[in-house]
Amino acid sequence: MTILNNVEDVYSGVENFIENLKKNTTEYSYYPALVGLTNHGKNLELGFSCYALKINYMLGHITDTQNNQTTNWVDYINSFQDNIKNLPKNSYVDNELLNAYINYDFKTKIKNSVKHTLTSLNIKNYDNNYQKFKKAINAETKQAIATLYQVGHKNKSNLQSEFKEFGDLETYLNILDWSKPWSAGAQYSSFCVYTTTQDLGFRENLIEYITDKSDKETGSYFTKTPQSTREIINGAMKVITGLDWLNHEIHYPKELIDFCIDNEPHLEGCDIVDYVYTLYKCSQQVDYRKKEINLIFNNLSQSLWNLYYFKEGGFSYFPKKSQSHYYGLKITNSENTPDIHGTLLCLWALNMILDNLEILSPEKKMIKP
Repeated sequence: MTILNNVEDVYSGVENFIENLKKNTTEYSYYPALVGLTNHGKNLELGFSCYALKINYMLGHITDTQNNQTTNWVDYINSFQDNIKNLPKNSYVDNELLNAYINYDFKTKIKNSVKHTLTSLNIKNYDNNYQKFKKAINAETKQAIATLYQVGHKNKSNLQSEFKEFGDLETYLNILDWSKPWSAGAQYSSFCVYTTTQDLGFRENLIEYITDKSDKETGSYFTKTPQSTREIINGAMKVITGLDWLNHEIHYPKELIDFCIDNEPHLEGCDIVDYVYTLYKCSQQVDYRKKEINLIFNNLSQSLWNLYYFKEGGFSYFPKKSQSHYYGLKITNSENTPDIHGTLLCLWALNMILDNLEILSPEKKMIKP
């Protein structure tokens, strides 16, 4: 039994799972999992609502973007836009995330103090609590804006970028650790989304900037070769999501395909989808080693099957464990249960695999992260 032979049952299961995650408080608010929730997991709103909207879009349920349900859902997501001191104006802010970073506990303060000491002594580089908070808000804002554009809508008020000139943004990007492109690439990608959706006018600058980071040997993007193959592939994925928003081609797709084929991923939601997305986008761009790619995709579809729960109808982020954290906040106790994040990623990976195999149903959709 394989997932490719049971696709319709999986789609139906995912639909039921997402419906069961819905909170009673509002039609557009969802829990991250059915059991094992922490207080943060119970109270966070914005991110999980975006996940659910993306899942419904991929299932083909968002066809009329102007119907009441879609516009009301969009209004709900836009209700999180706020003006908070020291954050870009009109950022998307979930109060649970905001309060958690403002009121982080004593144990976390001690841990962050140690990290600050290590950073100041140049022993190891850690973000401080404020930097983590800003990155979390940036990621949520990017996700909200991208989700809205995916379903044919936009943010209520334009995000006011803190970088008026590209030179200022370039200084920020250069501060990032590009030997760890998984994190740096995610930050880069967010500004690709913003320049496309918020009319920042940085498209050509961003393309030129990342071209200097492209590595012909691996096809990935970095300044210093990362120690792990996982970092190389997942970092490439983050950058490629940005290039997708800029409507620009991958620089060395054949080299990246070679590297991915030689280095298959770990069995967890993020690694699988990053790997599938990277190979998928490269394969859509160039006709190169397609039979091998599709053979790998067939094998990976079985890995997705191993993350699927027949009874509940969703996928878990980890094998037999739900996703435990969301931007630094513990949201579940990692029980043997599916979760909304794992379901989003695995459904996306499944649709990409089916599309590359040319057997994706026409009503099913792809997302632009």
